[in-house]
Amino acid sequence: MDDIEQRHRTVARLLIKLSGTTLARLAYATGITGNTISRWVHGDHCALGPQGREKLFAALGAYSDGTYVRLAPRATGAAQPVFQINGLVQAERFATLAALTLTRFVAARETCQGETLVSVLSDISGQTTALLVGTRDALDELYAELGIVVSPKRRLEAAHRAYASGNDAVHLHSN
Repeated sequence: MDDIEQRHRTVARLLIKLSGTTLARLAYATGITGNTISRWVHGDHCALGPQGREKLFAALGAYSDGTYVRLAPRATGAAQPVFQINGLVQAERFATLAALTLTRFVAARETCQGETLVSVLSDISGQTTALLVGTRDALDELYAELGIVVSPKRRLEAAHRAYASGNDAVHLHSN
């Protein structure tokens, strides 16, 4: 297995783990058996050709340019997975996913749904976004991993807004 194939498998595995998408749902969306998907992402030799990989990445909200797998821009109408970031492990996995897909997230927009934060990350072009759901600590860890700096003033605003209406949004940007 070459480096490109290994990178594609790793990105697919990270997308599956972080989105919580089941193999049954992927099998339904792609027409590829869950067993075949599982075997492919874990490095087993099986027949998942280029068309199968494209279907799998499309169902996971990504696409391949042949060398790299990239998160699909939101304008394409591709699936937009919700990534669960509830701890350090998920934060590190998402940072690895961003690096492997060559996506440099530079800004976050947050809103609070009860005690759960919902964050939309945007890349520098504003075309690629990722929807994250997680805890304050886990998202703070992720922002640190991605280099998104939150000013103390904005953090104070976010803390106050958590007790206000759930419809208020806080914008966070990197320097």
